[in-house]
Amino acid sequence: MPDLTVAGLANVRDLGGLRRCDGSLTPSRVFLRAELLDRVTPAGWEFLAGYGVRTVLDLRRPDEHSGEVPGDVRSVRIDLDGADPEFWEPFEADGRWGTPLYYADHLARLPDRLAAVLRAIASAGDGAILFHCGAGWDRTGLIAAVLLRAIDVTEDAAAADYLASFDNAEAMATLHGRSFDVDARHAILARFGHTAESAFRDAYRNLDLDAWFSRARIDDATRVAVTTWRGTADRAPG
Repeated sequence: MPDLTVAGLANVRDLGGLRRCDGSLTPSRVFLRAELLDRVTPAGWEFLAGYGVRTVLDLRRPDEHSGEVPGDVRSVRIDLDGADPEFWEPFEADGRWGTPLYYADHLARLPDRLAAVLRAIASAGDGAILFHCGAGWDRTGLIAAVLLRAIDVTEDAAAADYLASFDNAEAMATLHGRSFDVDARHAILARFGHTAESAFRDAYRNLDLDAWFSRARIDDATRVAVTTWRGTADRAPG
């Protein structure tokens, strides 16, 4: 992953430079992931513009929206969670909502949420897309996992990308002035027999995108955009 230093962000990274199963690397300056953008400084936005970011995709719920992006950056807001108390209440009650332990159920039971994000990615204009949530951790992590799986990034490389958020937690706490509950995340995962790494690996290993694309009735143009990273990468075999 290319190292990025963006004034006002502590959990930002380019999804480029990750190893694919065919030995190639993911292209840079296509997808970036990050936490909330409220503290990005003018110099930070200038850097992102120079880096090629032209679209910001906000995955947060409507009641979380905050901050604005510069006028020359396209802003797209899509609620990845969706308003579905019946789905979310069990995950919120036991803490799994902040871990990869909800990913499989979310994809199976709320396919329209991911489908909306993928359609937005496919229809975005030229330039890099920066997608984010509040911490840049698990909603952002779900989209990152899907994008990495779509072009057959190795499990090791995908797990390393996910775990980087744990490495960045202290810097995030300093920058944003609040805890990101690392110890609580570890404790919740342990109750379910997992570490952060094993939980992500399990979710990633069992992510069958071909089957999901079919169940969710993803159109061909969106499927091609996702599996070629908007035309910047060869499709994975199979």
